[in-house]
Amino acid sequence: MTPAAGLRVLVAAMREPWPLNSGGRLHLHHVLRTLATQADVTLLLPGHPHFPDRIPTGVRCFSTGSAVPPAAPARRRPCDPLDWAERHFGPRPALAEWLARHGRRYDAILLNGAVLGQLIRWCPRPVIWNPQDELVLATWRDLENGGWRARLAGLRRAALYAAYERAVAQRAAATVFVSRVDAAWARRWCGDARLAVIANGVDHDYFRPADRPPRPGTVAFIGSLEFPPNIDAVTRFVADVWPALHAADSGRRLLIVGRSPVPAVDALAAVPGVAVHADVPDVRPFLAEAAVVVVPTRKGGGLKNKILEACAVGRPVVASPRALGGLTARPGRELLVADSARDWQAKVARLLDHPEFAAALGAGGRAWVRAAHSWERTGAQFYALLAAAAARHPRRGSSGAGPAAHTSTRATHYARLRLRPASAAPLTVAEELACR
Repeated sequence: MTPAAGLRVLVAAMREPWPLNSGGRLHLHHVLRTLATQADVTLLLPGHPHFPDRIPTGVRCFSTGSAVPPAAPARRRPCDPLDWAERHFGPRPALAEWLARHGRRYDAILLNGAVLGQLIRWCPRPVIWNPQDELVLATWRDLENGGWRARLAGLRRAALYAAYERAVAQRAAATVFVSRVDAAWARRWCGDARLAVIANGVDHDYFRPADRPPRPGTVAFIGSLEFPPNIDAVTRFVADVWPALHAADSGRRLLIVGRSPVPAVDALAAVPGVAVHADVPDVRPFLAEAAVVVVPTRKGGGLKNKILEACAVGRPVVASPRALGGLTARPGRELLVADSARDWQAKVARLLDHPEFAAALGAGGRAWVRAAHSWERTGAQFYALLAAAAARHPRRGSSGAGPAAHTSTRATHYARLRLRPASAAPLTVAEELACR
């Protein structure tokens, strides 16, 4: 399958790719945008988009609306991981119906997000599953907190997530994670399923170096302020690291920037030297002002877009080991890594007190991110996976009339649709490696 052959791709997602106020929407927007330059792309959503004019150019959009009401509960197999996922994440009967009826029109299907993996049984064409982050890893890291009851519940949930990931990955042509750390965890229970690593990119035209120097003594934390790992990261940084930094120089400022801050984050504005900027339309002015960008993540998984964006504008970054998430940046050359509170204090202070070193580190980070992370590269890797999967399972005919001709023999409600699983042969090792 080549671009000239007109690869027809269906991308199913839970949310529209706008506004770009979360990592998931950012990822979907740029994957759609870059795929549309190489393939015929259709986006399938469970509801009508609120911003139809923001769908990337060249992408047609369908929504299921409420065409299929939830069916009466079917007889369930108590040990089936996909049945468990329907109960845990919530069933998606309208999406399942649409995929089963119309999915054959496409050469390959991209199920975007962890939740939609449950729909793989209704996909009549080869599937690339894109959960992005590894569910078990994020759950496991959260076990450090809470009492024994919470830990037991977390262990049970982690085991069920592992079974779910294995069930979907074994049926998919390939399963994609954003970091090698996440993929390595999934490999433990996904057996011989094909796993691929496709890192996020960054929009280098949008995030470009500022035309003015940073404001001395300014530290910035940028991210969604309702996301639990970010809440934990910034509150612990203010409690454990910031007091010593501010005591050493009362002119230092910490800018906390992001959307929808919870009360615990809003309360940080009362700490000397700390300012909270909520729901700003553009984070770039704050990145331009920052002499140092901090990413003190202790929980969660995946890949941190905030590191890529800060490096893209040439600002020096101090990150926790967990925040790196499998990134290839070299500590000491492209960013700094800090673990303990004392380590954080020393490394942030070094950058604030030595602007020449900070500028050199920022330049190193910018060179690294330009070489290793672009959305065009990400889109090309997704295209390669989809094209390889489609080539192994050529579509019969091109009219797309096949499913409609057999509507009468298909299940007409969700409970019966679930009895008709679909599967796709995995990619070869060579094909998988070619997409990395």
